[in-house]
Amino acid sequence: MTIDEFYKNHIGKGVDLDKSYGVQCVDLFKCFTSEFYGISNYNCGNGFASGLWYNRKSRPYYEHFEEVSINNLQNGDWCFWANRSKECPDSHVAMYYNGQFFGQNQGKKEATLKSISKSGMLGALRPKMPHKIGYKSHVQNLGWQDWKFDGETSGTTGQSKRLEAIQIDFDKDVYAKAHIQDIGWKDYGKISKNTIIGTTGKGLRLEDLCLKGDFEYRVHVAQVGWTGWTKADGVATLGTVGQGLSIEAIQIR
Repeated sequence: MTIDEFYKNHIGKGVDLDKSYGVQCVDLFKCFTSEFYGISNYNCGNGFASGLWYNRKSRPYYEHFEEVSINNLQNGDWCFWANRSKECPDSHVAMYYNGQFFGQNQGKKEATLKSISKSGMLGALRPKMPHKIGYKSHVQNLGWQDWKFDGETSGTTGQSKRLEAIQIDFDKDVYAKAHIQDIGWKDYGKISKNTIIGTTGKGLRLEDLCLKGDFEYRVHVAQVGWTGWTKADGVATLGTVGQGLSIEAIQIR
């Protein structure tokens, strides 16, 4: 699920998880941690939404968030208030979304999107979005790119830049082989997040890949374009051998 999907699924609706006090702002936050991280069995600690902030470090959801400045909010950040204001009850929790705040019990019981001042805001927590598989690429003249996740494009297309190495982060076993310019096939066996598949600092193109794991992938080959999505079965290879062509980008899902 994405932040946008969570918003669309709950706007105009009311959720009451604890079945004790009716539809409250805390229920929507718990709904978020339940749907994204499978965590909902916790209390505020002081009986109010502000307790989610005051007691955050002792609550099971804390490891799935990072604390961020209230002056640098982005969609999906959860904000916590302590003091009563005309816009919301005391205390309050709501999710920042498109310049406003998405929450329950802020004028209406059901979830609404509303402008709320930052007066009395205690702080904000940014969710660490769960992902199934991550990967990053070392690209000619660019170096290492940032991590990409679940089908996003890592590398470049239309720039004639060779992919020189990749790394893969997955919570299941992954095995890798790669055909590298001037080296040939190299078997990396079972890899970890830190395994560099290919080379860096040598100017050698990554030409062909053979991956094994519970996922599928495709690559963008120079002068050829994208291959089809292929199951990582440890047998099929994606790329070319003996044609002097580089893999330029990769997608894994």
